Amino acid sequence: MPGVTFRPHELRRLFYRPSFLGMFSRFQEVINGHVSAGSVLLDAGCGTGRTLLYRRHLPCVRVLGLDMSPHARDNPNVDSHVRGDLEALPFPNASFDIVLSTHVAEHLAHPETAFGEMARVLRPGGRLLLLTPNRRHYVPLLARFLPLRLHVAVNRRRGLDEDEVFPTLYRANTATDLRRLTGGAGLHVERLEAFETEPEYLAFHPLAYAAGVLYERLVNRYRVLAPLRVNLLLVARKPA
Repeated sequence: MPGVTFRPHELRRLFYRPSFLGMFSRFQEVINGHVSAGSVLLDAGCGTGRTLLYRRHLPCVRVLGLDMSPHARDNPNVDSHVRGDLEALPFPNASFDIVLSTHVAEHLAHPETAFGEMARVLRPGGRLLLLTPNRRHYVPLLARFLPLRLHVAVNRRRGLDEDEVFPTLYRANTATDLRRLTGGAGLHVERLEAFETEPEYLAFHPLAYAAGVLYERLVNRYRVLAPLRVNLLLVARKPA
């Protein structure tokens, strides 16, 4: 995409107050609220960790990262890295207090299997903390019809490397899907909410960004429009 420059930080300062919580800030609050000292965490699909440096805000914990990519070994959030598949986690039952899943569910080919595996490795009373896009939002709707090479080009302009962009399937990406999948895995939903944040994908032009801001304020204001908000945030607990 020659000639296109993304300016998310500049435009965010123009349209939003400093107190406005973005997507990762809200998820960080959830993580902080459920992780206690001594916890053992699995970062399921940890990636490189560049987009969410959650570890620096946590008490003393142990974090194990799992990902198919060898680049995940450089993730600053994790203490150790294992190459593996979410559909066949290489860990015994009840190994973790918390399972984190950040922008992974949209890539799952068999979400029922993956959710079952994440529930299996949770200890009784443990929690799955998950953040994923809502497939009914305009960005995922467009993304489903665009080739992967265009996703790569757009995200390269946003500062992501090619090996950080993966095909999206959106088979676990509505509130109804998440309730079904967690229930099928034997987990109880404690919190499930949809929220819109700043339109970073539209930061290539101020007018496009302004239109996205108008959308954000509209869908966040009216509950009936909640199914059109971009982010789905889930907290699900394994019965004790």
